[in-house]
Amino acid sequence: MNGRLGMALTIAAMLSGVGRPALAQDKPAPIVEAVVGRSGFVDEAWEYFGTIGGGARVFVTPRLAIGPEVAYLSGEGDASNLTVTANLTFDIVRDDGRRRVVPYLAVGGGYLRQKTLVGGGPGSTAVVPFTSSEGTMSAGLGARIALGSRMFVAPEFRLGWEPETRFAVTFGIRLR
Repeated sequence: MNGRLGMALTIAAMLSGVGRPALAQDKPAPIVEAVVGRSGFVDEAWEYFGTIGGGARVFVTPRLAIGPEVAYLSGEGDASNLTVTANLTFDIVRDDGRRRVVPYLAVGGGYLRQKTLVGGGPGSTAVVPFTSSEGTMSAGLGARIALGSRMFVAPEFRLGWEPETRFAVTFGIRLR
């Protein structure tokens, strides 16, 4: 076996976890989450939207987790938004299962679909639906607060682009 092939197989084995069962056992269990909160958009003035959604996190290392999130944002009138994002969280302190509070950093990015009614300006009664799509990204911090061995609540604050602010509370459960 030549050197490059041997090195490639060694790296592949390391990335797949072969020969590292102890490290795999050290990772926290996957998490399923429900999110409720308030998101803010700024145009000429702040507009706030009620936010509800859900997601999941899978730990790829003992402190780093990735996972999807889908959130629906409901505003005044017929205005609404849908976000589909990939999130990455990094626990500032390791969650060893005995800590009551685990602060974390969060970053996410993905897709935003906005829907609103436009028109109806001075002298006009015509109002039509308008839909647009664009990217979304955010970063912030939060803290998972244990409610038991598997359940937690996590207040979180994020700044970003579309929406610019988000304050949410996540309710989660570990799957094992």
